[in-house]
Amino acid sequence: MQREEMQSNKRIFVWPVYLDLNHTRKEGRLTKKEHSVKAPKVSEIKRAAENLGLHPEVEANRAHPARPFDRSGRVTIDNLGPKSALLDRIGAEIIRLRGGKQ
Repeated sequence: MQREEMQSNKRIFVWPVYLDLNHTRKEGRLTKKEHSVKAPKVSEIKRAAENLGLHPEVEANRAHPARPFDRSGRVTIDNLGPKSALLDRIGAEIIRLRGGKQ
């Protein structure tokens, strides 16, 4: 298998902190403020990823390595582009699902 094909088969982890407007970039947020939401839930991330056709899978009760005390879970999605772009799309979709409110 070629390197390019191997990378496209990998899945991307999406932790709630990546999209959380309550956190700074230094604290783990990866999305731009305009694509971030307050206290995103794994269920919201899953629904947004489903709407975007990213085939999400929830892994409940998982803790981010830098936050072992916070077992909020994570979602894995298809690797269909740059991680930052996918996270921004998911954040924008959550905002849309919430009725335009961050």
